[in-house]
Amino acid sequence: MLILIGAILSLGGTIGTWFGFGFHTKSPWYLFLLLAFFITYFVVYLNIYWLIYLITIRKFKKIESAEKVNLFYLLNVRWTAEFILTINGIFVKKIGFKNRKKEAGLYLFNHISDYDPWAIYKIMGGRYAFVGKKALTGIPMVKAMASSIGTLYVDNGDKDTNNKMIDKAVRYITKQDTSVVIAPEGTRSFDGQLRPFKHGGFHIALHSKCPIYLIGIKNMEKALKKKKYQAAKVDIELFGEIKPEEYEGKTAGELAELCEEKYRVFLGQEKHE
Repeated sequence: MLILIGAILSLGGTIGTWFGFGFHTKSPWYLFLLLAFFITYFVVYLNIYWLIYLITIRKFKKIESAEKVNLFYLLNVRWTAEFILTINGIFVKKIGFKNRKKEAGLYLFNHISDYDPWAIYKIMGGRYAFVGKKALTGIPMVKAMASSIGTLYVDNGDKDTNNKMIDKAVRYITKQDTSVVIAPEGTRSFDGQLRPFKHGGFHIALHSKCPIYLIGIKNMEKALKKKKYQAAKVDIELFGEIKPEEYEGKTAGELAELCEEKYRVFLGQEKHE
C-alpha cells in the first residue's frame, strides 16, 4: 500500500519533468508543476521511500537480496533523473535503443560530466546496475540510494575491492539477468575529448562472456558551458555491440583498445599519444 501511495503521489509531480519543461521556459505552468513535484516527491514520496528502505535494509545485507537489483528503487532513481536533468535544462534524445536486445551484458559510456549517469538512468530500461567510485559511499543519503539499486564500487589502488566488484558484476550478468554499466575512462573529461580506456572493467566481459554494448554521449560538454536558464540538447546513442565471439582470446587490455577505437570512430576523434 505504501508503494502504491508513493507511486501515485510521485506520478503527479513528475508530469512537469516528463514532458520536458525547464527553468529556461520561465513558464508559470512549469513553476506550478515544479512546486507540485517538490511537494509530492521530496516531501511526501521520499519519506515513504526511505521508510520502505529502512524497513527492508536488512535484506540488502543478505547475499541473495544484495545480488538482485530492485526495480522499484531503480524506477525511483529514474524519476529523480528526470527531475535533475529538467531543472538543469538538459534534454536527452535517445537513439538506437528501440531495438535494444534484452540480453544482459556490459554497457559502456563515454564520461563527460556528472550528468551522464542521470541521463542514462533516464533512457535505460530493464534491470541494470552502475559501477561507481567508492567515494560515493562517503555521503550517507547517496550511499543509501546507490546501494538500494545495487551499485558496484571500485577503488583505485584497492585490488581486493576491485576484484570483489568484478566477481559481483559477473554474477549480476550470468545469474541475475542484470546488465552492468561502466565508464571505461574512469573519470570525467568535461570537454568531450575521449580519455584512454582503463582495462579493469573489461574483465567483467571476459569472465561472463557477455555482449558489450556501446553507448555514445554527444554534446554533454555544451550543457556544462551553457548560460543559466538555457536549454541544452544531448544525444545518447546505442551505436554498437561486440559479441563474445568477436573478442574471444583477447586480453582485457586488447579489448579496451578495441572498444576505445570504436568510440573514437563514432565521436570522430583521433588518439593523441
